[in-house]
Amino acid sequence: MDEPRKVPNQSGDQETVQGTDVPTLLQYTLHLYIAAAWQMMGLVPDPITRQIRTDLQQAKIAIDCADFLAGHLRPFVEESVMRELQRQIRDLKVNFVARMSDQSDQADGPDLSQSTEA
Repeated sequence: MDEPRKVPNQSGDQETVQGTDVPTLLQYTLHLYIAAAWQMMGLVPDPITRQIRTDLQQAKIAIDCADFLAGHLRPFVEESVMRELQRQIRDLKVNFVARMSDQSDQADGPDLSQSTEA
């Protein structure tokens, strides 16, 4: 990890800052995948378009990526943080299975994407 260093702030005083390291980037990216999965399952509207979009293929990719990143993040975070990340990923997986079940009950075809306005 990067060592903290002193840099001048706007008032000219010295301020301690620390650079971004890979575990921090992993955690940031993991949260992006978690948010994307909720959006792609149609359970949260897109924050930009404010539309509900359902694309379960993309949701599955986002969930799988989040799960993969969480595994690599384990050595760098506290156990309580890891438990929370695992809980979030488990919630995503349970909701994904429910959405797949709902979709198979509603349609005969394999079309996994649709878009509606919130």
